[in-house]
Amino acid sequence: MTIYSIVLVLVTLSCLALSLWYARKLGDMLSKMAQHAKKLQVKSLELTAEKRRADTLLCQMLPKEVAEQLKMNREVKAEQFKVKVVDK
Repeated sequence: MTIYSIVLVLVTLSCLALSLWYARKLGDMLSKMAQHAKKLQVKSLELTAEKRRADTLLCQMLPKEVAEQLKMNREVKAEQFKVKVVDK
């Protein structure tokens, strides 16, 4: 074997080792990304449920029109009513 052949074999083996190392690292990163995506999906579902709950509570406390304006970040003008009813 010539020195050229030995160097070629060493370079080839080094490239193979690096490729395997990068493949393992990439697999680890993809696995972590999948875990984070799953956690994000769960949190998104939780957030949707909480938003629905908050919207329901808001509509129970305020007139529907006012609640809709608040949900759309619009300014709500004060209104005055002559009749007051307190439900016990």
